[in-house]
Amino acid sequence: MNPMNSNPFMALMQLARSGGNPMQMLSQMAGRDPRAAQAMRLIQGKSPRELRQVAENMAKERGTSVEEIARQMGMNLPDGK
Repeated sequence: MNPMNSNPFMALMQLARSGGNPMQMLSQMAGRDPRAAQAMRLIQGKSPRELRQVAENMAKERGTSVEEIARQMGMNLPDGK
């Protein structure tokens, strides 16, 4: 099984970590998946600070934080404040 098909989020993360262009992959996914298309509309035109605020709001709605999610994934986030 192709790991990109099994977990698109992790494939995006791996691509971003390796210096690739996750936006290109997300654009391709948006053509096949309405949820990816919705994600593209959500992030287009936003600054890094605005994107962090969107992520923080989404995490808060789910009872967690972006820092906790990143920690669970073994990542360190830059301070966005």
